[in-house]
Parts: sequence; structure tokens; C-alpha cells
Amino acid sequence: MSHTEVAPRLKHKYLPALDGIRIVAIGLVMLHHATGKPDDSSTLHHLLSLQRNNGIGHILFFVLSGALITTVIEEARHTENRYRNFILRRLLRIFPLYFGYLLLVLLVNILVTGSAPDGFWVYPLLAQNIFIQLAETTNSILPTIHLWSISVQDHFYLIWPLLVWRCKTLRQMRILCFSGIGLSILWRLLMLAFNVSGEWLTHTLPSVSSCMCFGGLLAVERYEPTRFSDILRRSLIPLTAVCLTWMWYGLDYSTPVGSVLGYHLVALICAALIAEASHPTSIASRILSMKLFSVLGRELSFGIYMFHLALLNLSIHYLPVRSKVLQYSFFLVSTIALSWLSYHFYEKPFLRLKIGRNKPAPALPAVEAASPSVPAPGLVAENSDPS
Repeated sequence: MSHTEVAPRLKHKYLPALDGIRIVAIGLVMLHHATGKPDDSSTLHHLLSLQRNNGIGHILFFVLSGALITTVIEEARHTENRYRNFILRRLLRIFPLYFGYLLLVLLVNILVTGSAPDGFWVYPLLAQNIFIQLAETTNSILPTIHLWSISVQDHFYLIWPLLVWRCKTLRQMRILCFSGIGLSILWRLLMLAFNVSGEWLTHTLPSVSSCMCFGGLLAVERYEPTRFSDILRRSLIPLTAVCLTWMWYGLDYSTPVGSVLGYHLVALICAALIAEASHPTSIASRILSMKLFSVLGRELSFGIYMFHLALLNLSIHYLPVRSKVLQYSFFLVSTIALSWLSYHFYEKPFLRLKIGRNKPAPALPAVEAASPSVPAPGLVAENSDPS
């Protein structure tokens, strides 16, 4: 058997650092929303608000999601009812909290205004990244604007397994990932050529699929390591320095150069960070593997993402204190507390359901000596919750 042939594989070792990556991503998202509208021109505030026109957290989420979900898909290749089970497990992870939040949004709006938010139907249909203008003008009391990334990921989950399973070799999987990156860049160029800007450049699946495909390449590296991972790891610091300098002087995803070059520079840096964190002996892996980070990432990151914007608005606009320190402290503590309650008393019972669990794969066939017998450090299946 060629070492590039796709075959049943053992379940990968758990790397807690990849759960820690989730906390880095959600921390960047929270910082982006908290500093998106600077109210002073100090150097410190300028530093904190570098993401003002170019959020990084969602890109890191997308790259990590692509890496983890590609691994999960590949490991389900030889199981029964693989597509049905894959979709069911994703639904159990995402839908309870997602639709629970939408129900809360609806009830609050009816209680306060007497009616449902305008155009609210796009959210239950997961179409907020398609009918973008409707999604942005709902006039809902609780914020929903951040839910666009949920629909993007869910659309990706519907398509990506079917494409990955059509690949018969690891080489074909690499071609698929590079093709996805190229098509995503082409989509952005077409949008720019037709003067389509704004959220169509950042909120649609074709626009962001390059991030997931970068993650897919990392997953393939797990099975057949090449120099790609080493190059990524070595480029992490210099690329980050270039990106931070660009952000300091005004990187903006809505501009042509920022949309094509800047956005994908950030995606490449995110892939490099994940590659570094996937190497067990690296400093990044040791830090992100700390129990606090891994537990928060594994259990609370999805809840934090869902609740943080509503609690940020509450802290800034309705908390009866003027101290920014107290406002942001309340925001942070309340977000973590609510996410903890949500996970342990609401989400976890759904995750414990046995619906959609894969049956054990058939016994591994004999593998010729040409196949790598010991997998290199890389991505893991146990980190399979991409939310």
C-alpha cells in the first residue's frame, strides 16, 4: 500500500493545547468587540484596538475548525452511516445552545417591544450570512450580528465531508485544500472586481473557506508529515511581526489589498500557531496545555462566544457604574459564569447522548513498511468539537 493512500487509522492522541487555542481565539474575539470603537487616542488603546478593522479571532476559529473537522471526517471514513452520524454530532453540539439563544432573543424582544425582531427568520434557517442586510437590520434587543460565523461553519460542515471522502489519497486531499484556498481568493477578487464590498468579502462561505482549507492542510500533515508544518512553525514569529506592523498602520479587510493579502496573511499565521501548538515540546503547546486553558477552551468557548456580546452591551450601557475596570471585570466574570452554567446544565446532557456515535472501524489491514509506523505530533480527533 502506498504511504499516500487513505486507509483506516488509529484514533489520535489528545492534545489539550488545541483546546487552549480556542481560548486564544475567543479572547481575541472579545477584545475585538470590546475595543472596536476606541474612545481615546492613547498608545495603549491603539495597541489594544489593533483588530478594529480586522478581527483575528474568527479566523483562528475557522482554521482550527478546518483542522479538527477534517481529522474527524477522515477518521469516520470507514464507519457506517458516516455522513448521518457526522451531521448528528455537529447538531448536538451546536443547535441546542444556538437555538436556545435565538429563543431568548425572541422572548426578550417580544417582552420589550411587543414584536419579534425584523427579518428574524434568517437566523433559524442559518441564512444570516446569505441575507446579510436583513441579518444586520433586525433591531433586536439582544445582539445577533456575531452569529454569522455559526452559519458559515454549518454550511462548511454540510459540504466538506462529501469532498474529503471523495479523495482516495492524501495527495488528493492536499490538492482539495489548496484548490479551496485558491477558489476562495478568486471569489474575493471577483467580489472586488464587481465592487462588492463589506460583509460579502468577509461573511460568506466562499470568502472564508480558505481558512478551513488551511486547517485541512494541517490535518493532512498529521497523517503524512512534510516540510510544510516545519516551515509554518519557523515562520510564525516573522509573519506575526509583519502582520502586527501592518495592523498598527491600518490593515483593513475591507480594502482590496487587505481583503486578499492581509486576510490570508492572518490565516497563515493562525495555521502556524496551530502547527506550533500541535508540537508537544513547543513553548506554545506547554502554555496552552495548562488545565485552565484547555478546560475553558473545551467546555466554555462556545458559550462564551454566544453570550459575550450581549453581556458586553449590558456591562457597558446598563451597569450602574462608570469605572471601565469594573465594567469589563463584570463582563468577563459574568460571561465565564453564564457559559459554565450553560455547559454543565444545558449543553452537556445533549453531548452525552449516544445519537450519531460512530461504530468501531473495521480492523486495520496490514500496512507495508513504506507507511509511517509512528505518526508525528499533530492534530487529534478528541479535540473534535469545532465550535
